[in-house]
Amino acid sequence: MSQEEKPLSPLEAKISQAYRVNEAVEDEQREIEVRLNKIEGLKPLLPNRKYGQKWEDLEFGISAQSLIERGDAPLAGYLKLTSGYWRRIEEAETARQAQIESMQKATEELQIKNAKQREIREFRQRNNLNIGTGYRNI
Repeated sequence: MSQEEKPLSPLEAKISQAYRVNEAVEDEQREIEVRLNKIEGLKPLLPNRKYGQKWEDLEFGISAQSLIERGDAPLAGYLKLTSGYWRRIEEAETARQAQIESMQKATEELQIKNAKQREIREFRQRNNLNIGTGYRNI
């Protein structure tokens, strides 16, 4: 004799649905927690999270926000913690490196130009020519 399943009452269906939703949220939050724990020095700065509570709903301290943004920028964006500070620092460093490379190139070009001018002066001096004009000295 098989026992027939009774249909769930509306309350039982709501409870069951809420449980599935909470479990899905908790699974997602645990994945986020794994990523957060990979960021060096962050773990002691993390706020306490209750079961089913979302990380993006918590208050992070400035130090924690900075570490998250620097260590995992996509996660910081997902948690709405992006201030743009580290991005600006990175852009400034990139611009600085470009300026250094530009100055090195200009320096090399000037060294080549100066070497050519020195050769011309030395040639003129050896051949009794005016160093500035290149005409024969009288």
